[in-house]
Amino acid sequence: MVVMTAMSAGLASVIGGNINEQVARGMAVAALKNTMLKQPVKTLTKELSKLVPYLGLVVAPTLSAALVEAAGWTIAQDLAQRQPQLNAA
Repeated sequence: MVVMTAMSAGLASVIGGNINEQVARGMAVAALKNTMLKQPVKTLTKELSKLVPYLGLVVAPTLSAALVEAAGWTIAQDLAQRQPQLNAA
């Protein structure tokens, strides 16, 4: 979660906005929830793969990385849409 919060704050600064840590954390949590809800098959596969020895060691981290990347893109799109609001603040 720390990485996602830092990524949110970093992306906001790249587009010229300024957000505090609480807003960045909220955006990270919302993006992760949205990503998990939009990609239930990946989330379910990740959790089920943990039950199979050795397969879970490969599948779960790979899917976790994919989910974090998708959440990052969700944050980037959200920040791009909110850019006028961030610049005004």
